[in-house]
Amino acid sequence: MRRIGLLALGVLLTACSNRNRQQPTSLLRVARTLPSSKTVTTADSERDRTLLRQFQTSVREVVPGLQLQPSLYTESSIEAELRRQTNSGLGPDLVISDARTIHALFEARLLDPVPLTKDQRQAVAPTLLKRLTNDQGQITGLPVSQSLQLACYDKSKLKTPPASLSELAKASSGESVFGIAQNFEDLYWSMGSFEAGPALVTSLRGHTPTAPETHQLVRWLGWLQDTSFQQNVIFLRDQPTLRRQLIQGRLNWISCWSTQLPQLREAMKEKLGVSVLPAGPVGQATPVSKLQVWGLGRNSSQRQRASSEELMQFIVQPWAQKTWSLRYRTSYPVNPVAAAIVNSQIPGTDDLYLMKSREGILIGDEIMASLDANPELNEGLQDIINDVIFGTESPAQAAGKIHQLLKQAS
Repeated sequence: MRRIGLLALGVLLTACSNRNRQQPTSLLRVARTLPSSKTVTTADSERDRTLLRQFQTSVREVVPGLQLQPSLYTESSIEAELRRQTNSGLGPDLVISDARTIHALFEARLLDPVPLTKDQRQAVAPTLLKRLTNDQGQITGLPVSQSLQLACYDKSKLKTPPASLSELAKASSGESVFGIAQNFEDLYWSMGSFEAGPALVTSLRGHTPTAPETHQLVRWLGWLQDTSFQQNVIFLRDQPTLRRQLIQGRLNWISCWSTQLPQLREAMKEKLGVSVLPAGPVGQATPVSKLQVWGLGRNSSQRQRASSEELMQFIVQPWAQKTWSLRYRTSYPVNPVAAAIVNSQIPGTDDLYLMKSREGILIGDEIMASLDANPELNEGLQDIINDVIFGTESPAQAAGKIHQLLKQAS
């Protein structure tokens, strides 16, 4: 079956190549976002141009003559920029960002729905497509890759990363300093350690969590509050600050994302250590994935739209997914076939890429899909989490508020 699949892909690429060699050069304007609200620097822009040039070179056999014109924006500025460009008829052909941003741009009428082919639907895990499907059944963007939650640490200061939350607490009572991002998306991994996810899913489905489900949610919230009071555990608002302080040596261990590894490797060299996130008293960590999504701008010509859709058709095929994941090792495939190949070719690191519990994956995807599609819900949940971390809300009170918030959104 694998040989048949590869043969079919070869035929597809040959057909695409032969067809496009007869076409003139196609220029696609590509808008990308940084995964934060920080200011775009010259180094950020240069790094982004380098990645796009490498990508452009790699796909010349698929779309000959393709030229990509990149622009880089912050998440907080891209909607205003795209609105201005789109209104003037000069909007991008492709927009590359996370699921929540793509949803917001689509709802702002700055993106067109993605007309997925049968092959594309088969190439992307169904649970991931669900995260990009709106209430009308439209696909707001195409999931292309996943960045994963990991633990990053300074090997010169922390010889062995904590395998459990109890080990983290013990290490933080000494000289080691730990940093955790307080955004719910960045904290979700710790919910699995207490099996707190089912309470959220039950509420999202419009039901009342059982007593055991509520108990586990309260335990998790209690852990957040207790941990925030520990001297050498620091909750910070965003990942860029965590990354910067790890590089500067002010933190010894942080929760991180696989997309941050190139910058950390460049700055820390051999001192950078990477591991799985610590388990808890009743379960393993359940890291969720952050999707990289491609959306279709509204100002494309017929030729540009055809090139964009052809590129999107290719990028989710097993060969492309496997190649980019293994080449850069910063993201994980959305294609299940490619995911199996990646796991087999990176011995000993499958734990970094896949949660072992399928139920945990489905719970995380359902929760994140709801938050991706509803920014106000995400903001309300974050406010409650912040109150717990800062000690202004008890875990039991916060659990009740979370239930009411999620149930109203169901």
